[in-house]
Amino acid sequence: MAGSGVKEQDVFAIAQAEDKFCVSVLRFFDGRLRDNEWFLFDEMNSLPETRSELITRFYSMGRNVPKRVTVDGEVSDEEVLSQWLSELAGRKVEINIPQRGRQLELVTMCRNNASQKLALSMGRSGKTTAALDELTRLLNLPKAPVFIESYDISHTAGSDNVAGMVVFKNGLPYKKNYRRFSIKGFDGQDDYASMAEVISRRLNRYMEEKETEEGFGILPDLILLDGGIGQVNAVLPIVRAFGLDIPVYGMVKDNKHRTRAIAHDGGEIAINSKRQAFTLISTIQEEVHRYSVAYHHSKHKKSMLNTTLTKIEGIGEKKSKALLKHFKTISAIKQASIDELCKAEGINRSTAEKVYNYFRKDIDNTPLKM
Repeated sequence: MAGSGVKEQDVFAIAQAEDKFCVSVLRFFDGRLRDNEWFLFDEMNSLPETRSELITRFYSMGRNVPKRVTVDGEVSDEEVLSQWLSELAGRKVEINIPQRGRQLELVTMCRNNASQKLALSMGRSGKTTAALDELTRLLNLPKAPVFIESYDISHTAGSDNVAGMVVFKNGLPYKKNYRRFSIKGFDGQDDYASMAEVISRRLNRYMEEKETEEGFGILPDLILLDGGIGQVNAVLPIVRAFGLDIPVYGMVKDNKHRTRAIAHDGGEIAINSKRQAFTLISTIQEEVHRYSVAYHHSKHKKSMLNTTLTKIEGIGEKKSKALLKHFKTISAIKQASIDELCKAEGINRSTAEKVYNYFRKDIDNTPLKM
């Protein structure tokens, strides 16, 4: 059993997920953990009010009041509550909100216990529930986010600009709602303008589809951008212009491309010490980067293939795309006969002969004479 370093104390901590909450109470006697109680709730007031109310209810039921009551955060009317507990116990009772050391470890253990109980009640992983709860506290969100959307921009020196959007539902990838965007508003490299365009298009789709409550018709509870304060500042005005109040944060990397901090309109929040939230944010950042880069590589490859085909007389971008759509690869186009080339949409016999001759030159430097 874990020891508290204090002979007699109770430790209270709250975990939350969606609109559900769990309160865990660890009870220590003679410096040893002797009892563990927990309670589930569907509704709560603010956390400080909730802590005060729960402590009052807990000891109003005739339970022994220890010398120290340790809590995981601010308590409303702390002095009044401490005085009431002292009168109930017939001696002074201290309300303790630890910031470091063994007492903080006990609070963390108590909150993890609450997360596990809450996860079991909802049929989820305790680690995921604990990570979302820690993220909620770290970012001071009103409730644990159900839907988190994350965005990343990818390009090659300003060409083939794309963005990836990944969605995490209850802390896990929700791949059916992943989306890809080609940047259309400008050419060249401008990650801030790209991010602003993508968010604007995404929210416009929400306005068009919100009645469906599916796909773009679901608003996120939290937006995480791959990047720092610049990306946040580019996106926040867009969100506010739509009359929406969605928390927006950036995911900042260090010089080794590892997640370092969370950026917001007031600066940066260090996350290294928040192990579970750190792991979740790092996972989201890696996933959105992977997804956007994969889309960019795909588009860049098609762009290069299109460039190869548009070197042929009579082949523009439209016919190039038609050939690639029909044959899938340049190799298959090279090996196709004139009759086979004519089967691609928009390719007549004259154009097919030009394509055929172009690749015959590639093979034997001898054009086909018709």
